[in-house]
Amino acid sequence: MNRFNETDRLQRQEAEAFAVFWDREGVRDLPPLARAPVQGWVRWAFWGLRAYIVVMLVLVSIGFAHGVH
Repeated sequence: MNRFNETDRLQRQEAEAFAVFWDREGVRDLPPLARAPVQGWVRWAFWGLRAYIVVMLVLVSIGFAHGVH
């Protein structure tokens, strides 16, 4: 038996074990997730990251422009 067949067999066993687990536990509907509001210093940190990315893009663009002759 080659490694591919062995891997395939193990994946089928895992899938069957998970199906048994899922049936035993019962399928429950999960509550919908709501997006957490971003407030305070976290909002400032995200804006700082955006500004940092813009500055880095400008610097890389200037570097490429000066490097092309």
